[in-house]
Amino acid sequence: MSGPGLLWASCIAAGVSVATCLPMIWRIRRPGTRITVDESLPWWVRMPWVPATMLSGMAERLLASRVRQRIQRRLEAADLYPGIAPEQWVALRVIHACASSGAGFLLAASMHASLFLLTAIGAVAGGMAGGLWLRRTLSAAEGRIVRDLPAYLDLLTVCVEAGATLTAGVRLIVQDSPPCPLRNYFDRVLREIRSGRLRSEAFTRVAASYDVESLQTLASALAHAEGSGMSLGQVLRSQSEQRNAERFVRAERLAMLAPVKMLGPLILCIFPCTFIVLSVPIVYRLAEEFSR
Repeated sequence: MSGPGLLWASCIAAGVSVATCLPMIWRIRRPGTRITVDESLPWWVRMPWVPATMLSGMAERLLASRVRQRIQRRLEAADLYPGIAPEQWVALRVIHACASSGAGFLLAASMHASLFLLTAIGAVAGGMAGGLWLRRTLSAAEGRIVRDLPAYLDLLTVCVEAGATLTAGVRLIVQDSPPCPLRNYFDRVLREIRSGRLRSEAFTRVAASYDVESLQTLASALAHAEGSGMSLGQVLRSQSEQRNAERFVRAERLAMLAPVKMLGPLILCIFPCTFIVLSVPIVYRLAEEFSR
């Protein structure tokens, strides 16, 4: 069969397979699932959302509990849960891998290249794209938490020293703060407290799902203060001062790294252009003198 014939046959076979599998997938979907998508997610996550939601029931049956908990912790730390459930995330990665492998297969069939190689490369690239995006989103959320934490601690300090309880200060932050990862952290703490958990346990439990040392230090300090009877206002003020000092140290370190990062563009881009601009007139004059 020729290249275009193979391409059309592959497209028809893929369409028939999808049309055959959709009813079966719809029957095994998770009961009571509502297909709602967060508009803040990237377009390549929102596009396959409907089939990913349909496949989430199968993924939930196949996922081990330990793997599901690990994925859920990463999604919570990246401020994506409960918008994206662990089984939906696994289904999304499988769909991306299948779509990328299909694109690689079609590309190989149209270019008469190795079908297995391009299909495997597409599957690996599609499967890794979601993990890389989650890692970058997780890093951005952690950076924003570290940057915003001193201001939130100042607000909590003012509330506690004014006579309010720590729970009331957390409730004020949740009500009046704009949507951000740190606000969601305090919202989760407030929900843990409302569910009947002790306040120190709520801070420690929620901070454990975030890979941020500042939140874990804050939870430990609050637990120690409540256990020993110390003033929460003094503890929060010392934590705020320490976080501000760490922010200035981090800013100084980044400022010291800036000249090192500028060496690459200077050597590769700016210096060659400067040498060319300076040497062209000299070479032209020398060529004229030697031609005489």
